[in-house]
Amino acid sequence: MGPILIVIFIFGAIIGSFLNVVIYRLPREEGWRRQLRSLVSPGSHCTGCERPISWYDNIPLLSYAVLRGKCRHCGERIPRRYPLVEFANAVLYVLAGLAFGLKPELFPALLFISALVAVFFIDMEHYIIPNVIVLPAAAVGLVTMIAIDPGRWLELILAGVISAAFFFLVAIIKPGGMGMGDVKLAGMMGFYLGKSVLVALFLGFLLGALAGLALVITGRKGRKSRVPFGPFLAVGGIVALFAGQYLLDLYLGLFNQGL
Repeated sequence: MGPILIVIFIFGAIIGSFLNVVIYRLPREEGWRRQLRSLVSPGSHCTGCERPISWYDNIPLLSYAVLRGKCRHCGERIPRRYPLVEFANAVLYVLAGLAFGLKPELFPALLFISALVAVFFIDMEHYIIPNVIVLPAAAVGLVTMIAIDPGRWLELILAGVISAAFFFLVAIIKPGGMGMGDVKLAGMMGFYLGKSVLVALFLGFLLGALAGLALVITGRKGRKSRVPFGPFLAVGGIVALFAGQYLLDLYLGLFNQGL
């Protein structure tokens, strides 16, 4: 499967390059029509000198290394996020290839990964989770997952609805601590993960609590510090995608032994 994994890695890096466009442009536009239009126009260009980027300067990972992280024309530094997103998406695609093989389950797994990668970086920088990413991903994911395994339809729907409802209650009880974007993201994750979403949510809350504790310890908690919750959910979702069922079985096994 070696050559296939190389192809998957290259494909993942190419999609990662597109995700960089999504991450940069979507938060800077309002309204889903303008957001979608921004993904195709204008073409790739340097944010410093505004000159179009040639195809040979737009090759994922390779161009960044050749150009040493700078624009060929004006020397404007290219953010390190660009190769990071490309590499992260490519590696996660390879892991998905190893976990699911060339089976129908691979397609929703790749879509889920890319949606979470985009959400991670957008929410980290702008404190928003765009509907134009989460809602279509949720719809496509639910339909695809049910088509692949019709016997899971009730599990997937309940996982998405209950996850979203739980986060909605948290957002109402503690305004400002949770946003509607987090509610929709939790629902989307449930549609893909089914009962394994429990692992994703637990890890999300655990990582969020640790981040909050770190702010308290460093004395930054009282300085209007904001910690977006989406990135923690995204990390939990990735872990649950690959090891959710195993971790659930492990926990239930330990629980039964305790009884």
